[in-house]
Amino acid sequence: MVPVCSLRAVSISALVALALGCSGGLRPPALGDFGFDSGVDESLVSVVRDAIPLREMPSCGGTAMSLSRRRASAILVIDRSGSMNENTLDGVRKWTALLAALDRALPRIEQNVSLGLVTFPQALAPGAVRTPATVCALRSTLDLEPRFGAASAILNRLRASPPEGPTPTANAEEVAGRWFVNEPDRDGGRYLILATDGAPNCNPLLDPATCRCSAGAAMCNPLMNTFASINCLDETRTTATVALFHQQDIFTYVVGLNGAEEYAAVLDAMADAGGRARAATPRFYPANTADDLVRELSTITSGIADCRFALDAAPIDPTLVDVRLDGASLIHDPGQRDGWDWSDATLREIRFYGATCDRVTAATGGSRLVAAYGCPAPAPP
Repeated sequence: MVPVCSLRAVSISALVALALGCSGGLRPPALGDFGFDSGVDESLVSVVRDAIPLREMPSCGGTAMSLSRRRASAILVIDRSGSMNENTLDGVRKWTALLAALDRALPRIEQNVSLGLVTFPQALAPGAVRTPATVCALRSTLDLEPRFGAASAILNRLRASPPEGPTPTANAEEVAGRWFVNEPDRDGGRYLILATDGAPNCNPLLDPATCRCSAGAAMCNPLMNTFASINCLDETRTTATVALFHQQDIFTYVVGLNGAEEYAAVLDAMADAGGRARAATPRFYPANTADDLVRELSTITSGIADCRFALDAAPIDPTLVDVRLDGASLIHDPGQRDGWDWSDATLREIRFYGATCDRVTAATGGSRLVAAYGCPAPAPP
């Protein structure tokens, strides 16, 4: 946090933020092509002091804080169960539609988001005997660990892994979330993006004689199906796993492809537990067609990569924060349609929405994005 009248040598973005935070809307003179989070060049400090005389900065009674783009990490948790071979409602194979949607969404964010991958279940080895244990098996490590520029590697891995088997969702979430837990110093937001078309199963501790079956009652009858022991609906364990990682600030987005309509309440519960549910019903991101899938994945990835910015400290009064881009105040919109809002209860991160998101992401390296603490923000019209 930079005091209103401080002239200490701090980052250029913070010095510009100081000018904006005290100006009540005064746009500072151009200071060159500095990015949102540029480091300090000591030779420029005097230039900043001379360019923005204190007498030209009427106080709004607060302090100012620079914002920095969150370089997030996201692990894709991808359902490759046998039902992904079925079609979307518009006649496209679900696996094909998913890969096409990822091919459009991931290249847009791979430079700002470190991307990793977990697929479930793992592919059976050639000649492996199919048993309840082998078809539910999952690698104990990620398919691909998160890194920048990973879109091609992820898509290549998925193209080489055609769908088969059941749906061990809880185990996949555990593998992905545990990786983040073991990387506590990783910068930025941490996200899991779960894409699935079915109900979670593969919990051998459930009793097929009394459980709700994930694929019709006959599938849980051991007299009719030798895999009955793994076909129970595993909603309690899966939702608890998602919630556990949410408590550690590892958030889960849930994308539900068509085929899971009967289990919408399960996916809703998972979405709520993950901390990134939709505001509307359903709470998960529904994708019944190929176009739906492109839209929902683009919405999720854009929010993670493009429109979340971090603050160094939370404000004392969150109702008195004026976010400004190049000196122009941006609307605070709790309705999250066009403007900015707090992205979580910590008040350490904000997210932009609608056309305001487009303005921020299209801004050049010379643009200045700051939050003036103690100053009221304009409300939506």
